[in-house]
Amino acid sequence: MMHQYKHIFIYGFAIFSMFFGSGNLVFPLEIGRNTGDQWLLGFLGLLLTGILLPFLGLFVIKLHRGSYNAFFAEAGGLARLVLPLFTLSLLGSFGVVPRCITVAHGGIGYLYPQISLVAFSLVFCSATFLFGLKEHLMISILGKWMTPLLLISLFILISMGILLVPDVGLSEVKGPFAFTNGFLHGYRTMDLFAAFFFSSLIFKQIQAAMPEDLSHGKMIRAALKPSLVGSSLLAFIYLGFVFLGAHYQPFTEGVSPELILPTIAAHLMGEKATLLIGIIIVFSCLTTAVALNNIYAQYVSSLFKAQDRYFPLILFLTVATSFLVSLLDFRGIEKFLAPALEVSYPSLILLTILSISVKGHKIFKMFVFYGVLALMVYYKYL
Repeated sequence: MMHQYKHIFIYGFAIFSMFFGSGNLVFPLEIGRNTGDQWLLGFLGLLLTGILLPFLGLFVIKLHRGSYNAFFAEAGGLARLVLPLFTLSLLGSFGVVPRCITVAHGGIGYLYPQISLVAFSLVFCSATFLFGLKEHLMISILGKWMTPLLLISLFILISMGILLVPDVGLSEVKGPFAFTNGFLHGYRTMDLFAAFFFSSLIFKQIQAAMPEDLSHGKMIRAALKPSLVGSSLLAFIYLGFVFLGAHYQPFTEGVSPELILPTIAAHLMGEKATLLIGIIIVFSCLTTAVALNNIYAQYVSSLFKAQDRYFPLILFLTVATSFLVSLLDFRGIEKFLAPALEVSYPSLILLTILSISVKGHKIFKMFVFYGVLALMVYYKYL
C-alpha cells in the first residue's frame, strides 16, 4: 500500500513539475492583476482551460494506450501527420521553451539586471541540452526532489501574501471580462497541448512499472491517480497566484509579466528571499524546458527515422533554435504564439471531448475538427 501511494505521488509531482513552467508562473498572476475585484471569476475561467482541459488531455491519451498519434488520427490521416509537428513545434523550440528562458531570466534579472538575456539564454540552453541527454533520470528527479522544493517555496510565498495582504481597494472589473480573461489566458499556458505528450511519457513509465498482465482498464485507473494529484496541485497554486495578482496589483502596475512574481516576492520577503524565488523559477522553467525539448527532439528523430546515435545532434539543434527564438523576449514570443493558439485551440478542445465521449464516428469527428478550425481562421484572418 505504501509503495502504491509513493508511486502515485512521485508521478503526480512529476506531472505538476512538467506542467508548471513559464506560462504557469506568469499568466495566473496576470489574470489576478487584470481582474481585480472579480479575481475569483478570472480563476474559474483559468480553471476550465488551464486545469480541466489539460486533465482531459491527459485522460484521452491514456484511453489511446499512451499514443498521441492514435489520438490525432481521430481527425484523419492529415491531422495525424500535421498536428504532432505543429503542437510540438509550439511547445518546443518555437514557443514554450524560449518562453521558459525569458521567464527564468526575469526571475534572476530582477535582482541582477546586468545579466543579459543572451548570456543567460546561452547558459540555460547548455544546461537544457546536458540534462536532456539523461532523460531516464528526469521523472525521478522531478518527482522526488524538484517539485517538493518548489511546492514548499510557493506555499510559503502564497501564505505570506494572504497573511500580509495590503489594505488597498481592488480595481472594479466586470464579471464577463474577468471570466473571459481567465479563460483565454488558460489557452496561453498551452497545457492542453503539453498534456498530450506528457501523458504519453508518463503512461509509458507507469506501464513499464506495472505487471505485464494488468488489464487496460486497471492501467488507466493507475495512471489517472497521479494525474489527479498533479491537477489538484496546479489548481491550488493557480488560486493562490490569482489572489496575489489581484491584491498586489498596485505594486506590479506597469511591470512586465515575467517580473510580476519576483516583484511580489521582493515586497513580501525582501531581496534575499527574492533570490531564492528566482532560483526556484529558474529550476521550474528548466524542468519544463528539458521535458519539452526532449519530447520534441524525439519526435523529430522519429519523423526523419534518424538512428539513435544522431539524437544528441538533433537535441542540440532543437536547443539552439530555442536559444535564437528566446532573444525575441517574452512579449515578442507572445505576439506570434497568441494568434496561433486562438485559431487552433477550439478545434483541439472539441476533438479531445469527442474522443472521450464518442466511440467511433471518425468522419463526424473530422468534420467537427476541420469545420471549427476553418471558422477560427475565418474569424481571425478574413
